[in-house]
Amino acid sequence: MEEVKEVKNKWLPHLIDAVPTAGQGKRISTYTVALEGWRRGITLRFYRIYDEEYKMKIRYALSHNGTEHHFSLSMGDYNTDKAFEICDDKQLTREYMERAGVPVPKGKKFLAESPNEEIIDYANSMGYPLALKPVSANGGKGVFANVVDEEALRKALPYVREELEYPDVIIEEHVPGKREFRVIVLGDQVLGAMNRIPANVVGDGINTIQKLIYIKNEMRKQNPHLTSRLIKIDLEVENLIADAGYTLESIPNEGERIYLREQSNLSNGGDSLDVTHELTPEMEQIAIDATKAVPGLAQSGVDLLVDQEKSKSGTVIEINSRPGIGGHLFPMEGEPRDFAKAFIDYYFPKTKDIERSNLYFNFNKVLVPLKSKAANTVEVTAPPPGKLYGKRYIITGNVQGVGYRQWIKQRALRRRLHGYAKNLKDGTVEVVVAGEKEKTVNHFKDLCLEGPERAEVEQITEEEWNKPLKMGFYMKSAHTKKKVKNVHKEYDRVMKEYTKIKNSKVWRATYPVRATLDILKRIIKR
Repeated sequence: MEEVKEVKNKWLPHLIDAVPTAGQGKRISTYTVALEGWRRGITLRFYRIYDEEYKMKIRYALSHNGTEHHFSLSMGDYNTDKAFEICDDKQLTREYMERAGVPVPKGKKFLAESPNEEIIDYANSMGYPLALKPVSANGGKGVFANVVDEEALRKALPYVREELEYPDVIIEEHVPGKREFRVIVLGDQVLGAMNRIPANVVGDGINTIQKLIYIKNEMRKQNPHLTSRLIKIDLEVENLIADAGYTLESIPNEGERIYLREQSNLSNGGDSLDVTHELTPEMEQIAIDATKAVPGLAQSGVDLLVDQEKSKSGTVIEINSRPGIGGHLFPMEGEPRDFAKAFIDYYFPKTKDIERSNLYFNFNKVLVPLKSKAANTVEVTAPPPGKLYGKRYIITGNVQGVGYRQWIKQRALRRRLHGYAKNLKDGTVEVVVAGEKEKTVNHFKDLCLEGPERAEVEQITEEEWNKPLKMGFYMKSAHTKKKVKNVHKEYDRVMKEYTKIKNSKVWRATYPVRATLDILKRIIKR
């Protein structure tokens, strides 16, 4: 527990409400980097490939004035295949780091033919705590960062090598009390850093821990990077709450942070915190040296263990050739970092001074023909150059149920305007239009006054519009996003269903089995 101040999300203005559903979560790096290039007028096309297991993967290419680059997630083709293979093998990465004099934890690689007893003997000679990790795995899968004793290692080894099917593993030293920074490096420059903290809630002196979890999840659903990465209440969560002296029904003090998990994975409800301001020159140099140590690695995410109380330096525990940038673009706390812009600047330096459009494209529609195999490649229609001039009109009168929005849409499309027409709950219609010519947008007010034959317009108010808009013109129905402060009614409904299930005979009868499984999982994760 610790005292904290509530921090509100601060996101980059050009990305607010500009990430469609298909571009959220795991595809957020793909979408945001592609969007940045597309907004500058760089030709963008998506295509599909298949991996060795014949699973479809979405890739994209950007081309400008005869120069073309291919991307996988956030990684461009300046990263060579050899660099990718090295970073995919943690032991090989360690060897390159050691040769270059980059500080890494002590450890050893064990291949599939090595019996568990050999690994355990080495671990015992090395001493605990230590870390167990697969040689080749992504997203922290199979990594146990704090194995405290031989008993925990004996439980973790079969889980990683047999159940997860990662037979090649690494045993390395673990130093408690250190923080892990993900440092993004591009060429000779450090762009910034992120620290992940375990799932948590901050008390407000009013709501129970269970309700705070619900509210926190509603906040995460509004974050394009975390929409599906919610906090799930299980035995680990309940035990950590109990260890802190509370229950789910306890009401923590205002500003008091309650941790709900031991590991900091974002997929399990962890938070991303921008810590760029905490980087020291020594840490930045280590991250740059680590990137340079891998041949053909132009951009990377360097995982750095730092102990700021004792040292301004750090130890490299992993290098990622295609790190996710969603946590940097949409942090739960701290300043957002526009790494997508930095990547496009790096690959297409001649476009640095081109003003980006404030439009965004419908990624959902782009993916449909690729997923259905109706097309092998899809080129996204280019936006008009630069920012558009926009206006927001509110139309009062008899304007709903009379074909007003459809009429407006037809006229907007004829004039190549972008935006939407939306019915509001108070009976008015909201019309947002944006275009290259200020005169055309201003004259559109006259069309809003006119409307279709059945409409009766009484009044129009107007204001400037500078926010992102989806390319094209759309009709929207009366719908508003649920805000965090309005989730209590839905929470009560869900809790009634939850209580009903927990009180059922089946739930009570299966509790011993569920509890035993959760305890085993918790022991393994130590």
